[in-house]
Amino acid sequence: MKNTRNFLALGALIFTVACNNAPEANVQAEDAKEVDATKSAEAVKYAVLTDADEINWRGYKTYSGDEHVGTIQVTDGNFEVKEGEIVGGSFTIDMNSISNSDVESDEYRAKLEGHLKSPDFFAVDSFPTANFVITDVSPVEATAESNATHNVTGNLTLRGITKSITFGAKISMDENNVSLNASDVIIDRSQWNVKFRSTSFAQFADIAKEEAIDNSIELNINLQGAKS
Repeated sequence: MKNTRNFLALGALIFTVACNNAPEANVQAEDAKEVDATKSAEAVKYAVLTDADEINWRGYKTYSGDEHVGTIQVTDGNFEVKEGEIVGGSFTIDMNSISNSDVESDEYRAKLEGHLKSPDFFAVDSFPTANFVITDVSPVEATAESNATHNVTGNLTLRGITKSITFGAKISMDENNVSLNASDVIIDRSQWNVKFRSTSFAQFADIAKEEAIDNSIELNINLQGAKS
């Protein structure tokens, strides 16, 4: 009987792990870093173009396999470039622009978008914008697993909380244009106090597994800039 119980417990553990389809965060949030203004002295500014879907997001339920996708818009910002390299920059993200693109029902899509904007998630009435400020950009060698040319470090402010994050990005530029593309940037929402149905917080510790929403949010970032 003891062996049977152990076998069932092991089976339940394997089932639980197998059903968690959400990826783990691959971006570690750390304390915000100071911005070294001397890096961008005499830098040329490239204004971010805001006529496209600059950020695509994906969120997950932890065990059910359900997920949602959508976009967020960057409203303004710039890259600071010196001697052919990005040395700084900052970007404003309109949190009221959060939209969903996979739900077909207009009614349900509106409810979902409204919920994402509510205090349960991003509290856009109190925090209408998010910001990202570049603090460091360093070159890396592209690999078979990643076509990133640089690591980008910056302070991400979300819900009034500022954390430093680093992610790989493919950066290219010429005399008049610059682009930054970063895929599979996965952050842990709980580090910015986005609590709803996150088992990282005490009020949701006993939530049914099928109702838990994973902490991971996947971002795909596509920013284009033109010389000001």
